[in-house]
Amino acid sequence: MGEPTSGFAFLEHTADIGIRAWGTSLPDAFERAGVGLATLMGTTATPPGRTIPIHVEGADPGGLLVAFLDELVYRCETTEGEGLASLRITRLDPASLDAVAEFAPMSEAGEGLVVKAATYHQLDVSERPDGTAEVRVYLDV
Repeated sequence: MGEPTSGFAFLEHTADIGIRAWGTSLPDAFERAGVGLATLMGTTATPPGRTIPIHVEGADPGGLLVAFLDELVYRCETTEGEGLASLRITRLDPASLDAVAEFAPMSEAGEGLVVKAATYHQLDVSERPDGTAEVRVYLDV
C-alpha cells in the first residue's frame, strides 16, 4: 500500500523538529504543513469555530511557507483555549498567500511543543510535473 495522497510526518533533527508535508497540489501541501504544525503544538480542535483570514507575502514559495507557518504559530499562541479546527488556502501565487483558518474551543488543554518559528534550514518546496507537491521545513523549538 502506498503513501496517502495528502499528509504530514515529523522529521527528526538534533536541535529542532521538521515537518514533511505532501499533497495533491502546492496549496494542499501547505495546508498539511499547517495542520502538522498545530498538531505538533497541541493546538487542534474540532469544528465548528470562528474563521480568521490569513494573508502573508514572500519572495518565493519557500518564503511563503515560512511566513505562513510563522503566522500560524502566532495565531495558535494568541487564541487562548482555542485550537486549529480547519485550514484552507484560498489563493497561492508566487508572492502571496491567502488562507482561512478556523479556530474552535479545545476540549482540553493540548500538550505539545513550544514552537518559536519556522526556519529556512533545509527548507524545500517541490512541485512535481503531475501537480503533486511536497514541502519540508524545520521549526525552531
